[in-house]
Amino acid sequence: MVAATVGCGESRREVFTQGMKAEGDAERGPCKLVYDQQEGAHVLSGDQVQSCLSMQEQAQAFYDKAAAMGLKDLDFVRTRDASLARIKRLEGMLKMVREMEQPDVKPLGQ
Repeated sequence: MVAATVGCGESRREVFTQGMKAEGDAERGPCKLVYDQQEGAHVLSGDQVQSCLSMQEQAQAFYDKAAAMGLKDLDFVRTRDASLARIKRLEGMLKMVREMEQPDVKPLGQ
């Protein structure tokens, strides 16, 4: 006699995998720095950081869902913690880049 179990919906491991895929897409997409030959440096814009942050937050949503479904293994916990830390760094980076993108405002009378 063979017993088979067919689950409904996604498993927590599948949700975790979707998060890792979303994170990989972000790393290969807007989070990837591109060297600008004309500038002679890597160029980063606030829009690029915002897109990277948005994709990282999407990945985090998958990790949060997997955690809510009961996933607790060490690999998952480390990945989720690293994602949260990355989001915090990106939020700080976005604020700094947006400030740097603002034109210099001179005080009145100068």
